[in-house]
Amino acid sequence: MVERNGELFLTNDQLVINLIIMLIVFYFAAFFVAAEFALVQTRKSALESALDADQGNKRKLKTALKMVQELNEYLSTTQVGVTLSGIILGWIGEGTIELLLVDALKITPLSTSALHAVGAVLGVLLLTYLEVVLTEIVPKNLSIDMPMKMLMLVVTPLHYFHILFYPFVWLLNISAMGIIKLFGLPPANESNDVLTQAEILRLSRNAVTGGNLDKNDLLYMQRAFDFNDKVAKDIMVDRTSLEVVDITDSVKTVINYYLRDGFSRFPVVANNDKDKILGYVYIYDLIRQARIDDSILVSKLLRTIITAPEVTPIQGLLQQMIKKQTPIVVILDEYGGTSGIVTDKDIYEELFGVVKDEIDDVSSEYIIKTGANVYRISGKTTLYDFERFFRVKNRSFDEAESVTIAGYLLENYKVKRGDVITIGQFDLKITEFNRNYIEWLEVTRHSEANEKEQNNK
Repeated sequence: MVERNGELFLTNDQLVINLIIMLIVFYFAAFFVAAEFALVQTRKSALESALDADQGNKRKLKTALKMVQELNEYLSTTQVGVTLSGIILGWIGEGTIELLLVDALKITPLSTSALHAVGAVLGVLLLTYLEVVLTEIVPKNLSIDMPMKMLMLVVTPLHYFHILFYPFVWLLNISAMGIIKLFGLPPANESNDVLTQAEILRLSRNAVTGGNLDKNDLLYMQRAFDFNDKVAKDIMVDRTSLEVVDITDSVKTVINYYLRDGFSRFPVVANNDKDKILGYVYIYDLIRQARIDDSILVSKLLRTIITAPEVTPIQGLLQQMIKKQTPIVVILDEYGGTSGIVTDKDIYEELFGVVKDEIDDVSSEYIIKTGANVYRISGKTTLYDFERFFRVKNRSFDEAESVTIAGYLLENYKVKRGDVITIGQFDLKITEFNRNYIEWLEVTRHSEANEKEQNNK
């Protein structure tokens, strides 16, 4: 920089040198900002997974993992780099841009002092703009979009910068910790980076939205968390809904209960008292015994049953059932009385959802209640499921060759959309009829009073 007639000028060599220095400093400033955000955004688990899967450069991955584990120290290195870059840019860049702008504005009728004032303001604005865009926003966005890739790019040079700046970084960290302790606050500790259940689920939902996690995986994760939070009382069959048999009942009697209710296991009590559960009987044992002699008492086929308090965690309950090899547990209240029972199916459904088996009602996908004695029924519903759902028996269904309700109606009636067909105590209205197939019906069941009135007629 030389002075002519009281004004400062840059020689061509100085201008070139200053611009080269500015470009280099811009690069380093962008590097340190990119490294800072890459360190913050890259998860420790992602690096560990990459190491386990042997993906990428192992040496770089191990160095990156060390940096993430010692995040506070390496962030201090990036902050030192960003600060030094800003100081150098302010020192060289502002004066250089100001003089360039003053030279460019000499074509205007401004005085020398006014030129320098305008040049200084414009220089600061232009330098700030370039610094924010090129060294802050652009590298920040790149690191946020692809943190692992950016960290792999910066990890080696950042490692050497850390060694170079270490004495200064150490001094800064010690000073900062001292000030933090003066305020009575604990220093930052990377080992405390533990996520809560809510945070894990929130991250998992974001992963599902981004396509990196299957929706069912998130569902099972939520159920698993809920599973660990629940106790026996939350999932048990309450004693008021509990079906039991008496120790004096015969095998034949209990088999009839099975045919009526569909339960494959019955708790056995004394004196019909649900607080005196002695064990349970299994339908397989009963049927096998019935082939020999169905008049003997169920006491001869009694299986052992275990008990647990209402507050027993489900996980603990499952462990007990596995250890004792029993699929049913009696849940006791605080007074030692029967509060309910839990079966293995109750526990499995907490994790996998409700799975309807042969004794459950027909799937709600096929029969949907829409009002008092009014149902929307799929034409794919089998005749057996129809009878089972409504607990009726129709002789004409047994004689039919068709399997589904739609097939039965098409076999026996000439139907079209809107037709109403009466079968026993049911009015079947065809609501959806496509390509000569009955998709859906509206079924109205007659009330008992109406049914008696029709029978009298």
